[in-house]
Formats: sequence, C-alpha cells, structure tokens
Amino acid sequence: MSLSWQIATDLVTAYNHSLEQQIVGRGSSLVCQDEELWKDVEELLLDGDAQETHCLGLDPLRVMEESLKAAAAGAGRVKARGGLQGLAKAFEVVEQAALNLYLGPWREEYKVVKMYSGMFTHYIKPVLSMPQIEKLFGLLGYQPGSSRQEQLRLQSSRAGPSPSPGDLLRLSCAFFLARCECHLLLTALGKHAGEAQWELSVVRERQRGSSLQVALENTKKALEVHKPPMKPFDGDVEEDLYTDDQFKASMSVAIK
Repeated sequence: MSLSWQIATDLVTAYNHSLEQQIVGRGSSLVCQDEELWKDVEELLLDGDAQETHCLGLDPLRVMEESLKAAAAGAGRVKARGGLQGLAKAFEVVEQAALNLYLGPWREEYKVVKMYSGMFTHYIKPVLSMPQIEKLFGLLGYQPGSSRQEQLRLQSSRAGPSPSPGDLLRLSCAFFLARCECHLLLTALGKHAGEAQWELSVVRERQRGSSLQVALENTKKALEVHKPPMKPFDGDVEEDLYTDDQFKASMSVAIK
C-alpha cells in the first residue's frame, strides 16, 4: 500500500464523516466547514510534500500556477478577485458543484451550469481560463454546450461514463484540500499576499516538493521587491451556479 493511497483514503474518509456530521447536525449541504479537519489538513500540508498530499485526482498547484502566471504577466499585483484568494473561492465553488451532484444527482437544476450566472462571472471567470474551467468541471462530468448558450451540461450516459458517487466525493475532498492550500500560503505570505510574483513563486516552490517554510524562504531570497499588500476581497456571498435571477439581490447584500 503506497503512502499516497493511504493519505487519500484517510482524507476522503475524514471528509465524508465531517460532511455527514454537518448535514445531520445543521442540515447544511454546503462545502465542508469543519475547523478541526481544516487544521489536520493544514498540518499535513505544512511540513510535507504538497504534491504527495494533493493525491485525489486534482493537481491544484498546477491550476494555481497557470492562473498566477497570467496575473504576474500583467500588472504584477493581482486584482481584487484574483490571486490565491480568488482561487480559494473558485475551488470552493467547484467543491460545492461536486457536492451538489454527490448529494442530489437527480436534481434537474444541477444538470446545467450557466457561465453567465452571478456565481460564475464573479468567482470563476476572474481567475480561471476557459481551458481550466472546462477541465475542472469536466472532472465532474460537465461538457460545454453551444458557444452561444454559454453553458456547461452534464454529459449523458450515452456520451461516456459519468463520475461515480465515490469519484464525486473524492473530488469534493480534493477541492477542499486546494482551498486549504490557498489559505495556508496566503497566511504564510503575510504582507506579500496579493502580490502576483510572490504568490507565483511560493506556488512553484511547493510544486518542487518544498515544505511551506522552505518555499517561503526560497521565495524571499528570489524576490527583493517589497510592496504593500493588496486589500483582500471579502466575497463570502452564497450564490448559485445554475441560475442568474438572484445575483443582483445577492450582490446588493455583499456590497453593504
């Protein structure tokens, strides 16, 4: 039995248990909010090889690098909804989409994701390219509809095998781990959080297998520019991937 296989099994088991407790205790089917599990995952990510921990069928560090590379090629400072903070929210959105399919695969509204919905335009498009969007949602069984419709549709069983419930649970956990990684790096970067070059550098160090401390030290050695951090974006608004009629009302609450 490989170490990665054991880590994967333990993580998914713990995530599933936390999810069950959350649903039974609070009736909530939102993304995992278990603080104890969050701390356990952070400990795994803190000192270990991140690539070994991210072993659930998703390579979030690659996704993060591609997004941050595009940001760094621009102004050097990420936009309010971009960077690691924006990526954390994007991973949360896709985690919720995976959980929706896992918990309610029969629900018609989950069969189509509207790329013009408030959720999508606010949290997904600012940080993920279209190829990344298609790949991540493709893991859940979604495929692009016609270009004019701007929709992602669940593929029918005739089009190929769909993700099993076990696959969807594992991917939900993988996106949870990706969120943890983003927040861990943001905390470690401190005043440099929000600066694209710093975020990109520390992510690349993590891809090389560096512990968080080593990744941060190597990033500090490589970058000598010290700029004030960007004001973080506060976007904790519960929204909807599948419709767009509530977005205006949701945003009015978010900006108060």
